[in-house]
Amino acid sequence: MRVDIERRAIVKVWKETHVLQDVILQVQQFVDTLPAPLQVIALMVIAVVPIFEGDVAVAIGLVTGVWWPLALVTSAAGTGLATVVAVAAGAKLGSKRTKGEREQRVLARVEKWGIPIAMLLGGFFFSVTINAFVMSAAGLSRTLVLTSGIGTAIFNTLFVAALTSGFLALIF
Repeated sequence: MRVDIERRAIVKVWKETHVLQDVILQVQQFVDTLPAPLQVIALMVIAVVPIFEGDVAVAIGLVTGVWWPLALVTSAAGTGLATVVAVAAGAKLGSKRTKGEREQRVLARVEKWGIPIAMLLGGFFFSVTINAFVMSAAGLSRTLVLTSGIGTAIFNTLFVAALTSGFLALIF
Protein backbone atom coordinates (compact mmCIF):
# COMPACT_ATOMS: atom_id res chain seq x y z
CA MET A 1 0.00 0.00 0.00
CA ARG A 2 2.73 2.45 1.00
CA VAL A 3 4.82 1.64 -2.08
CA ASP A 4 1.77 2.22 -4.28
CA ILE A 5 1.16 5.66 -2.72
CA GLU A 6 4.81 6.61 -3.15
CA ARG A 7 4.78 5.39 -6.77
CA ARG A 8 1.66 7.49 -7.49
CA ALA A 9 3.29 10.54 -5.93
CA ILE A 10 6.41 10.10 -8.06
CA VAL A 11 4.35 9.68 -11.24
CA LYS A 12 2.32 12.79 -10.37
CA VAL A 13 5.45 14.89 -9.80
CA TRP A 14 6.98 13.58 -13.02
CA LYS A 15 3.85 14.47 -15.00
CA GLU A 16 3.70 17.96 -13.45
CA THR A 17 7.39 18.53 -14.23
CA HIS A 18 6.84 17.30 -17.78
CA VAL A 19 3.91 19.71 -18.24
CA LEU A 20 5.98 22.55 -16.78
CA GLN A 21 8.83 21.74 -19.17
CA ASP A 22 6.43 21.81 -22.12
CA VAL A 23 5.00 25.19 -21.08
CA ILE A 24 8.47 26.67 -20.57
CA LEU A 25 9.64 25.36 -23.96
CA GLN A 26 6.60 26.85 -25.71
CA VAL A 27 7.15 30.23 -24.06
CA GLN A 28 10.86 30.10 -24.93
CA GLN A 29 10.03 29.36 -28.57
CA PHE A 30 7.65 32.33 -28.64
CA VAL A 31 10.19 34.68 -27.03
CA ASP A 32 12.83 33.55 -29.53
CA THR A 33 10.63 34.92 -32.32
CA LEU A 34 10.63 38.39 -30.74
CA PRO A 35 13.43 40.83 -31.56
CA ALA A 36 16.02 41.34 -28.80
CA PRO A 37 15.11 45.03 -28.23
CA LEU A 38 11.51 44.04 -27.53
CA GLN A 39 12.68 41.40 -25.04
CA VAL A 40 14.78 44.03 -23.26
CA ILE A 41 11.91 46.53 -23.17
CA ALA A 42 9.55 43.90 -21.75
CA LEU A 43 12.00 43.03 -18.96
CA MET A 44 12.61 46.71 -18.22
CA VAL A 45 8.88 47.41 -17.94
CA ILE A 46 8.44 44.49 -15.53
CA ALA A 47 11.46 45.61 -13.48
CA VAL A 48 10.20 49.19 -13.12
CA VAL A 49 6.92 48.08 -11.50
CA PRO A 50 7.52 48.27 -7.72
CA ILE A 51 5.63 45.08 -6.94
CA PHE A 52 7.62 42.97 -9.40
CA GLU A 53 11.00 44.71 -9.64
CA GLY A 54 14.12 43.07 -11.02
CA ASP A 55 13.54 39.90 -9.03
CA VAL A 56 10.51 38.86 -11.03
CA ALA A 57 11.87 40.34 -14.26
CA VAL A 58 15.09 38.33 -14.16
CA ALA A 59 13.20 35.14 -13.30
CA ILE A 60 10.85 35.69 -16.23
CA GLY A 61 13.78 36.54 -18.49
CA LEU A 62 15.70 33.40 -17.57
CA VAL A 63 12.67 31.13 -17.83
CA THR A 64 11.71 32.55 -21.22
CA GLY A 65 15.20 32.06 -22.58
CA VAL A 66 16.58 35.60 -22.65
CA TRP A 67 20.39 35.56 -22.56
CA TRP A 68 21.17 35.62 -18.82
CA PRO A 69 23.60 38.60 -18.72
CA LEU A 70 21.10 40.67 -20.68
CA ALA A 71 18.22 39.63 -18.40
CA LEU A 72 20.31 40.35 -15.30
CA VAL A 73 21.53 43.80 -16.34
CA THR A 74 18.17 44.90 -17.74
CA SER A 75 16.25 43.76 -14.66
CA ALA A 76 18.67 45.41 -12.23
CA ALA A 77 18.69 48.59 -14.31
CA GLY A 78 14.89 48.75 -14.31
CA THR A 79 14.75 48.51 -10.53
CA GLY A 80 17.58 51.04 -10.27
CA LEU A 81 15.65 53.48 -12.46
CA ALA A 82 12.53 53.04 -10.34
CA THR A 83 14.63 53.59 -7.21
CA VAL A 84 16.01 56.88 -8.57
CA VAL A 85 12.47 58.10 -9.22
CA ALA A 86 11.28 56.89 -5.79
CA VAL A 87 14.11 58.66 -3.95
CA ALA A 88 13.47 61.91 -5.81
CA ALA A 89 9.72 61.72 -5.18
CA GLY A 90 10.20 60.78 -1.52
CA ALA A 91 12.64 63.63 -0.93
CA LYS A 92 10.27 66.12 -2.54
CA LEU A 93 7.36 64.88 -0.45
CA GLY A 94 9.48 64.70 2.69
CA SER A 95 10.54 68.32 2.40
CA LYS A 96 6.87 69.42 2.50
CA ARG A 97 5.82 67.32 5.50
CA THR A 98 6.54 67.37 9.16
CA LYS A 99 7.78 64.11 10.57
CA GLY A 100 5.08 62.10 12.30
CA GLU A 101 5.26 59.15 14.60
CA ARG A 102 5.62 56.65 11.76
CA GLU A 103 8.63 58.43 10.24
CA GLN A 104 10.25 58.69 13.65
CA ARG A 105 9.91 54.93 14.13
CA VAL A 106 11.45 54.29 10.71
CA LEU A 107 14.30 56.67 11.50
CA ALA A 108 14.91 54.99 14.86
CA ARG A 109 15.14 51.55 13.21
CA VAL A 110 17.38 52.82 10.46
CA GLU A 111 19.66 54.59 12.92
CA LYS A 112 19.93 51.33 14.83
CA TRP A 113 20.92 49.23 11.79
CA GLY A 114 22.22 51.78 9.30
CA ILE A 115 20.74 52.67 5.93
CA PRO A 116 22.49 49.95 3.84
CA ILE A 117 21.54 47.14 6.24
CA ALA A 118 17.99 48.46 6.61
CA MET A 119 17.66 48.67 2.82
CA LEU A 120 19.09 45.17 2.29
CA LEU A 121 16.85 43.57 4.94
CA GLY A 122 13.85 45.58 3.81
CA GLY A 123 14.52 44.57 0.19
CA PHE A 124 13.76 40.95 1.05
CA PHE A 125 10.40 41.76 2.65
CA PHE A 126 9.18 44.83 0.77
CA SER A 127 9.80 46.54 -2.52
CA VAL A 128 13.19 48.24 -2.81
CA THR A 129 11.58 51.26 -4.44
CA ILE A 130 8.98 51.60 -1.70
CA ASN A 131 11.72 51.35 0.95
CA ALA A 132 13.72 54.01 -0.87
CA PHE A 133 10.66 56.26 -1.10
CA VAL A 134 9.86 55.92 2.61
CA MET A 135 13.46 56.44 3.71
CA SER A 136 13.98 59.51 1.56
CA ALA A 137 10.58 60.94 2.59
CA ALA A 138 11.63 60.44 6.22
CA GLY A 139 14.59 62.74 5.62
CA LEU A 140 17.46 60.28 5.37
CA SER A 141 20.44 61.02 3.14
CA ARG A 142 19.25 60.76 -0.46
CA THR A 143 22.68 59.76 -1.72
CA LEU A 144 23.04 56.95 0.80
CA VAL A 145 19.45 55.75 0.28
CA LEU A 146 19.93 55.77 -3.50
CA THR A 147 23.26 53.95 -3.36
CA SER A 148 21.89 51.38 -0.91
CA GLY A 149 18.74 50.92 -2.98
CA ILE A 150 20.63 50.29 -6.20
CA GLY A 151 23.02 47.93 -4.42
CA THR A 152 20.08 46.04 -2.92
CA ALA A 153 18.38 45.84 -6.32
CA ILE A 154 21.51 44.33 -7.86
CA PHE A 155 21.95 41.88 -4.97
CA ASN A 156 18.31 40.76 -5.07
CA THR A 157 18.41 40.34 -8.85
CA LEU A 158 21.59 38.26 -8.65
CA PHE A 159 20.09 36.16 -5.86
CA VAL A 160 16.91 35.40 -7.80
CA ALA A 161 18.91 34.74 -10.99
CA ALA A 162 20.98 32.15 -9.13
CA LEU A 163 17.85 30.51 -7.68
CA THR A 164 16.10 30.49 -11.05
CA SER A 165 19.13 29.03 -12.82
CA GLY A 166 19.33 26.28 -10.22
CA PHE A 167 15.62 25.54 -10.58
CA LEU A 168 15.89 25.38 -14.38
CA ALA A 169 18.91 23.08 -14.08
CA LEU A 170 16.85 20.75 -11.90
CA ILE A 171 13.90 20.41 -14.25
CA PHE A 172 15.84 20.21 -17.53
